[in-house]
Amino acid sequence: MIIYVLYAVLGLISYLFVIKPLTEMIRLKLQFGKDCKISFNFFGKEIYDQLKETKESKNERDIFNKQKTAYNKYQYKFFMTNMLWIIRISIADPLYQKEALINHQLYQKVDPVCHNDLLSKGLVWSKGEQWKKQRLLLSSSFEFDSLKKKVPMINEITQSKIDNFSNENVLSSLQSITGLIVIKSFFGIQTDQIYINNTELQVEIANIMNEMGYMRFKSQIQSTKRLIFGTKAWKIFPTKEEKKLLQRVKDMRSIVENLVQQRIKYFEDSNNSQINNNENFLNILVNEYLKIKNKKQQETTLDQIIQEFITLQFAGTDTTAVLLYHCLYFLACYPQAQEEIRREINESCPSSYINENEINNLKKLSAFINEVLRLKNPAMRPIIRVATQDHKLKDLKIKKGWLVCIDYFLQNQSEKHFDNAGQFDYTRWLQDKPIKEDNNFIYMPFSAGPRNCIGSQMALLEAKIILGQILKRYQIMINKNVEVSWEIHFNHQLSPTNAVILNKIK
Repeated sequence: MIIYVLYAVLGLISYLFVIKPLTEMIRLKLQFGKDCKISFNFFGKEIYDQLKETKESKNERDIFNKQKTAYNKYQYKFFMTNMLWIIRISIADPLYQKEALINHQLYQKVDPVCHNDLLSKGLVWSKGEQWKKQRLLLSSSFEFDSLKKKVPMINEITQSKIDNFSNENVLSSLQSITGLIVIKSFFGIQTDQIYINNTELQVEIANIMNEMGYMRFKSQIQSTKRLIFGTKAWKIFPTKEEKKLLQRVKDMRSIVENLVQQRIKYFEDSNNSQINNNENFLNILVNEYLKIKNKKQQETTLDQIIQEFITLQFAGTDTTAVLLYHCLYFLACYPQAQEEIRREINESCPSSYINENEINNLKKLSAFINEVLRLKNPAMRPIIRVATQDHKLKDLKIKKGWLVCIDYFLQNQSEKHFDNAGQFDYTRWLQDKPIKEDNNFIYMPFSAGPRNCIGSQMALLEAKIILGQILKRYQIMINKNVEVSWEIHFNHQLSPTNAVILNKIK
């Protein structure tokens, strides 16, 4: 009897982990031929092979190198692999990417930290009507006329911080600047003395999210645990490292909740529930909260506000800071370009502040940022999506539960669309048509479609002002004492955090 049970269990495992995913791969391989590349793996072996190669490679250490090499060789439209029984399909063809991005309602974004109390209810990961409501509420704050008003504040914060830049952790110094800009401009919190665990709140939020996101790559056991148990995985045989992270999450949420409660109390005490919706995010969200009379719904809304605060604070802090860090690295790698751009900044922005009119004249700086985003975008592989229903993208059948990746970075580095695609050349963006065979879904540094990055204009505005202020004061040099690599934490990120040195210009 026992032997038959074992045979049945073995058969079920073989079906789930081998036959089922392999059948789907073969089906698409037969349909698309050379346009579909497949790689069957036990327990997501492909991901860990990539990580191992990244650590051991003596050349350019980049987790995506193997994928870029394979794409340039085979020019496939789709790449299929599996994690246990789950199919993951990476879409490389821009026509299919366009279909997926436009029809965003067919997918749910996968929360990389896999924790119910942090990001799942924020703008980036919410879904359906909740997402539409949040996007509508916050969209006016990202309109250009609203962003222009923040230019003096961005200059002021940057100038107050950059004289004390830490060459030991350049990324942390950049997070301090970008995070403080978010706190003051979008949440109306005027102090920059909010600390947790001896770290500025904005930096600690970024650190927690990066460490939680990176933890899924630590081992196959941790990834498998998340895959099977989802958000409950944090409570199942947690390691010491996981326990410490969860305590930091609890401490951080407590501080954020206190900030939100203070704002609620302020408006309740002042009997001013009609808040100016153009003021800042926190006021907008509190205004919605004060309209609610049901206590249970208030508790749910309070949690949404806390998660929105964490989401927008993290998104506004980390991605922009990592982009700036990448820009500094390439400025150090190409000293002639650095001098050309510094000259443009000094000529176009002679005063201590860089105003909105002067920003429009920084053509070379804008081109340089575009080229960094083309080659080393922090969102190199955007958020992974899971299909919520069976559907078709043109003639490609996607099944419910499949993981879908929009790998637009492959197009960014393809000779089909860019001359000398593997070379860094910011001057390509000074030409009339830098992109070949462009269908407006080739270069998408902030994604595209209805769920594109709501903060793209803000990120670029910050990047130009902060880089401009740094170049006015510092010479950026390569730190020859470290070996760099491009890893996945939460974003695609240059490591270590002191890859460049900033020397004050005398």
